[in-house]
Amino acid sequence: MIDQSRIRDKIDFIRRNLRILRELAQVPQEVFEYGSTEYHAAVRLLQISIEAMIDVGAHIVSREGLGTPKTYAEVFDLLANAGIIPASFSRKAKTMTRFRNRAVHLYDEVSADQVHDILQHGLVDFDEFIHYVVSKYLS
Repeated sequence: MIDQSRIRDKIDFIRRNLRILRELAQVPQEVFEYGSTEYHAAVRLLQISIEAMIDVGAHIVSREGLGTPKTYAEVFDLLANAGIIPASFSRKAKTMTRFRNRAVHLYDEVSADQVHDILQHGLVDFDEFIHYVVSKYLS
């Protein structure tokens, strides 16, 4: 059985982070540079928000008996195969997961331009994920 409280807490966590990330998105690109406080805050908030998405997805996969993912990215394939998220969103989520992996393991290769671009164009992907989960499990 899906633990709605657990999912709600993770969704609330992502939403709180999104508020801060949207503030960071207002920082001009010329100020937003590698090593700046804004850069480091954005990378960390993106990382833990993606991890919260993975946690929600893994919880659903486990509780719905959808399979055993071998990787974080596979969580989203299993959700898409079950019709919980569209395949098109699964591709976006896997891109997000790759960013998370780079932020954790190849942190010195994450550019300020890439992070700034995510802030400008990628935050809506979190909103999309929240929409799918809330409409299916919390409505």
